[in-house]
Amino acid sequence: VAVRAVASTGVVAEQILGRPCEDTITITAEWENMATKSVGHAVYTASWTAAKADVHSQQRFFCLMEQGEVTADQCHRGYTLASDESGGLMSLNPLYIRNVPDTKGRYCGQAGYGYVSFERFVRAAAEINAGKATAADFDDELPTGRVTEAVTAILEAGRMSLDNGGCKVTLVYDNQTPANKDKIMELKI
Repeated sequence: VAVRAVASTGVVAEQILGRPCEDTITITAEWENMATKSVGHAVYTASWTAAKADVHSQQRFFCLMEQGEVTADQCHRGYTLASDESGGLMSLNPLYIRNVPDTKGRYCGQAGYGYVSFERFVRAAAEINAGKATAADFDDELPTGRVTEAVTAILEAGRMSLDNGGCKVTLVYDNQTPANKDKIMELKI
């Protein structure tokens, strides 16, 4: 439905880049359930300014909904889900990648989802280049352009909000064409 963004500046990024740049950005997105028309919101934060820790940046997402919640900790590649239907809190944290050898010195990161997702992308690209498939054939398993359109629109709306003093940016959907009912057509200040 709409996006607002705020930022913190002047700590690290500006010193490194030598130009104005945000250190931390938080986006609040308002969502509407198209079926019930109930409205909710989610908070997304990314920060490049952090104390010395196990990660060099922080990216987090939290969405509390009518029948559940989702929390993502992108810097640790983990997320949790709780819903009325899941029977409580579930930690859905697949092993991203293992970059240390096993006891015999062999590489064993092939089963981590970071490695597997890269392999799937390369295989899909090969099929598309060979004319055996199209990008749309992978919409249900890879982050194709069509699948990531809404996320890109939200990020762009966040940038627009920051550039305009944190104002509300409305996501305008195509309500005229049934096939495009979930497609964001315009961002309005």
